[in-house]
This record gives sequence, C-alpha cells and structure tokens, in this order.
Amino acid sequence: MEKFVLLAGITLIAMASPGPDMLLLIRNGLIGGRRIGLATVLGICGGLLIHVGLSVAGLAWLITRNVYIHDAVRLIGAGYLVFIGIRALKFRGALNLDVFDATRHRSVLQGLRDGFFCNLLNPKATIFIFSIFTQFIAADDSAWIKAGYGMVIVLTSLCGWSIFTMLIQHTLVRSSLARFNTLINRIFGGVMIALGLRIALVRD
Repeated sequence: MEKFVLLAGITLIAMASPGPDMLLLIRNGLIGGRRIGLATVLGICGGLLIHVGLSVAGLAWLITRNVYIHDAVRLIGAGYLVFIGIRALKFRGALNLDVFDATRHRSVLQGLRDGFFCNLLNPKATIFIFSIFTQFIAADDSAWIKAGYGMVIVLTSLCGWSIFTMLIQHTLVRSSLARFNTLINRIFGGVMIALGLRIALVRD
C-alpha cells in the first residue's frame, strides 16, 4: 500500500510541472468551460492508458528475459529522470496564460480527441512512466499488482486533472500557476533527480 501511495504522490508532482497536457487543459477549459475541459481529461487518460500498458508489458518482458538487460534499462530510466530533473531546475521561463484565444469553441468530441492525441503522441510520456515503473515493479509481482501500479497513475491523473479543470476557471488559480511556475519546476526537478538517483543506486 505504501508503494501505491508513493506512486500517486510522484504522479501528482509530475502533473504539477507545466507540460503539454496542462497547457491543453488550460486552453480547452478557457474556451469551452468545465464540460469541454473534463472531456479533454478523459481523452488524456485514454492516451495514458496506452502508455501505461506499453510500459508495464515492456518492463515485464524485460524482467523475464534477462536480468542484465533489465538492469541496463533501469539505469537508462534513472538517467532520464535525472536529466528531466536537471532541465526543470534550469528552467526560468514564465508560463504565459494570456496566449489562449477564448473566443474559439470546442465540442465534447473535439475535447476528447485533443486530450487523447496530445498525450498519446508524446513519446516522453511512455519513457517517463517506464522509468518510474522500474522503481516499483519487481520480478515476482503478479500481473494484478503490475496493473494496479498502472491504474494508480491513470486514476490519480483522472482525479487530479478533473479537479484542476474545475479550478482553472478562477483567475486566481491561473495567475498562481504563472507566478509560481519556477518554484513548481524546482520541486519537480528535485523529486525527479532524487528518484532517479535512488533507482540507480538502490537495487531491490
């Protein structure tokens, strides 16, 4: 249970760092309101399900094939987490929320499509999830446990993005995101570096 809670916390921290999914939700939420925003959330989680499935299946296959290959992938994944953590720490740009055109309109179907393809076509999502899973999935874990880890990421994203979509309607929330963007990236970067180092140095 502790691992599931930890995974949910890591997922929330990763979501808090501004990226394509967050910016899309802000745009669609401003354009179409909560209804279109929530449709976009469902689309994002649909794409996330595919990334999670590929990551779980790929890692499970590697574990059963060769422990040395698995260790190599584990170290590559750890290196990737450290890399994106360092990039986040170096980022000093502002999150400009004034560039979105609120005069356009989207349908629920368009919101679903936008969210699905935004997440699905981001290859970094699979790499990131795969890297995270190297910390949690063990060789003797059952298929149900592996699936459970995947569902933690999907359900945490579903709940977190849904709440975010409802809150984003308020000006205070949008201004706070822009104001504290650098701090958010520093927290995200620190957590990812720490996790990457643990994956690299501690072999369960």
